[in-house]
Amino acid sequence: MNSKTALDRPKKTFFEQLRITVLGLSGRLPTAPAEEVAKWIKNGAVLVDVRTNFEARKDPIPGATNIPLAKLEDELSRLPPGRAFVTFCRRGGRAERAKNLLEANGRKAINGGGYKGILKIVESNTSGALAGTAHFPS
Repeated sequence: MNSKTALDRPKKTFFEQLRITVLGLSGRLPTAPAEEVAKWIKNGAVLVDVRTNFEARKDPIPGATNIPLAKLEDELSRLPPGRAFVTFCRRGGRAERAKNLLEANGRKAINGGGYKGILKIVESNTSGALAGTAHFPS
């Protein structure tokens, strides 16, 4: 199975990255609806918190794996194969870039948006399946 390396994948242009950033800051990114995110989580998707380690420690989300966006490409091999992923950050901009990176590497992913929305979904889950938080080393 040939997976594309960072050098093989087409890079997003500066303007595409800028557009994602602006949309994220304005809260207008195409994030998945809360109902869809909840369904993905219930079906076993891995929560990937792409905020910085400091942000994740300050406002932790139970059950989320913290991999800062800047380190995500180097940490892809540590993510479980064959699983779907819900990315999130503070508002959704970094989560969108993380989703795009995961998809470019053959992973199924959605942008869950900001951590406050994810926290509401996780807190409303009564199954207990989301207990525990994993942090990758800095």
